[in-house]
Amino acid sequence: MVDHLEEDLEDFPPVEKANPLIGGGIGIVIGAAAALWQIMAIPYGGLAPDQMKVFWAAFLGLGFLVGIPAVIAGNRLFRSRGIAYGTSLLATGILFAILVPMNTRGEPNVLLLVTDATRADHLSLYGYQVETTPYLDSQRDELVVFTNGVSQGTHTIVSTPCILASVYPSQHGIVSYSNVLSSRFTLLSEYLSDAGYQTYGYATNPHLGPRQGYSQGFDKFEHDPNWAHTPAGRVNGKFLNWIDGREEDRPLFGFLFYIDPHNPYEPPPAYQKLFDPEWDQAPVSDWKHELGKPEQRVLQNLLAQYDGAIAYWDSELRKLVSALETRGEWENTLVIYTSDHGEEFWEHGFWGHNKIIYEGSVHVPMVLSIPSPVRFPPMGRTGQEIDDVVSSVDIVPTVLEYLGLEPDETARGRSALPLVYGNNDGPERIAYHEELLQRYGPYDIRGIRTKDRKYIRVINFEGQIDPGDLYFDLTEDPGETKNLLYERAAEAAIHKKILDLKMAEIAGIGSVEVDTVEIDPAALERLKALGYLGD
Repeated sequence: MVDHLEEDLEDFPPVEKANPLIGGGIGIVIGAAAALWQIMAIPYGGLAPDQMKVFWAAFLGLGFLVGIPAVIAGNRLFRSRGIAYGTSLLATGILFAILVPMNTRGEPNVLLLVTDATRADHLSLYGYQVETTPYLDSQRDELVVFTNGVSQGTHTIVSTPCILASVYPSQHGIVSYSNVLSSRFTLLSEYLSDAGYQTYGYATNPHLGPRQGYSQGFDKFEHDPNWAHTPAGRVNGKFLNWIDGREEDRPLFGFLFYIDPHNPYEPPPAYQKLFDPEWDQAPVSDWKHELGKPEQRVLQNLLAQYDGAIAYWDSELRKLVSALETRGEWENTLVIYTSDHGEEFWEHGFWGHNKIIYEGSVHVPMVLSIPSPVRFPPMGRTGQEIDDVVSSVDIVPTVLEYLGLEPDETARGRSALPLVYGNNDGPERIAYHEELLQRYGPYDIRGIRTKDRKYIRVINFEGQIDPGDLYFDLTEDPGETKNLLYERAAEAAIHKKILDLKMAEIAGIGSVEVDTVEIDPAALERLKALGYLGD
């Protein structure tokens, strides 16, 4: 009987031992194929280089980890090396066939946040010695910070159309408070509304109201017609109420324009003492231009109020993000943060904005917070510091490229996403400035800005015709105190030629005929009180 059993065992095929590592290798190959499939399937945005490393490691690692036990199980069940390897192939293939289609996120929400009169070098995110943006600082590893972000001009009505419609000031033609933004231009809100987004806007600057054409494309647009100085907390509260009251579950676009850093600088009491606790008088929130430069101690407190207003906004941003997280609206939200212009504090003999395009007036925060387009692997938002020049007109093309939409023929900017995703192969980015105003001017000032140089042409400065050009080396002279126009004549001439070509290009596009609306008497008086208008 024993002999008979031995004969039967000899007839049974021996076990063909499969190598588990070969199964892991099969899993890696399938994981690589699935990773390529996943990349091609991403509908919005993309993966930055820092995310790409995590992404590939996760897909290859998952394939390896699944391939090994699949081979072992197949070997035990079927006692065949070939079938065991086939089991590994089948198991990893099924896994990724299920994972990839479910892994991409849907249409992202979009938030465009603009703080009025905010110069980049007063944000600790940008290296300011005073901790004005602790929340943004804490998120730095998940933010794309453009160190050379600039606005097109130095005043709200000059630069805001550049942000919302990607047009230059000489195109939109708004040179006075009574002018209306033409419906010929497509605002970001209109692009997104046409793409199925629910759109909300709140503008706290009175120059950006429906009468001036800024409500185009918004399902709901709230606006403070006079200088109410609505604080950031109230703006965010109105936005969240709108989110909670929506009847449809569609992606949302929010445009929130905050007035907090605009003079008079009036942050809540806790922030009035934050950066100048020893000041024992009323906070210096404003200053009359006719009084000239204040003495140093007064200026110090004025700056403390300005910095306090920025810090207050930063604290409210923290609360807004937390509220969006609670509502499940944050994880897949693209955020763009910038300012319409900066603010001078007597660095060049004046305070405020709306004069020459020095860095204090046009170097603004330009920050992106970009959600991961995939659920697996779980990873944070890309964190980068990019020193290529990006300006206000680039915001609309950047958002549209992220969403896979095309700008129309009026848009002039250039998407910044190639800089983020590491595939920028275009020419050097140059910002073009235009400060064109009739009110309290007139001003006609043009300029170009590269990473480290700036050329300014002052055509008309408060009635002075062609008072002279300016050329600065921003690396050696970030404060723009030394005009190198003649000292580096050959270098300056190259930049002058670039400016000439840019001016000719934009002039060839042409401007639109601008409509006007009447300004009510109360608004006129408030503008005079703020120093915007003379008698």
